Amino acid sequence: MSRILEGLLLAVLTVSLASAQSGAKKPIEGVWKVTEIAVTGPNASNNAKAQPSLFIFAQQHYSLMYVPGNKPRTLYKAEAPTNEEKIAAFDSLIANTGTYEISGSTLTIHPIVARNPNFMAGGSDKYQYRIDGTTLTLTEKSTDLTTRIGNRLVPASGPAGETRLKLVRVE
Repeated sequence: MSRILEGLLLAVLTVSLASAQSGAKKPIEGVWKVTEIAVTGPNASNNAKAQPSLFIFAQQHYSLMYVPGNKPRTLYKAEAPTNEEKIAAFDSLIANTGTYEISGSTLTIHPIVARNPNFMAGGSDKYQYRIDGTTLTLTEKSTDLTTRIGNRLVPASGPAGETRLKLVRVE
């Protein structure tokens, strides 16, 4: 009888431990804001005064919005914006939300909803990530971004370069 109880206890402990480990919080989980953006390549820049941003990582989902430029977004001049104002507003914001996965030091995002409809149509983006205390660094090669063009997923076109986002934990 004691062997049966030992076996049952071992099974319960194994299941409990497996459940606890699968629900363990990942180091990337939390809320982050961008503090610096560095871009290499033909359009190189370094923005140490990042504009408003918010990156949220839950256990399997993420949401990110940030202003990549070094100036605040331009306000509309009237309640009904012009087409030019709408285009400028669209171009001044990065926004998407979806699922993510981590493999080693690679973070891959898969958008469900994005500002760019071609990105949310099966696209993805990869970042090399590193966490040092309350700082998260995300480095993206321009060739690691894929979007849908017609019936194919293709890497982003344009000059090769890297974007490095430095973020700090908000919570």
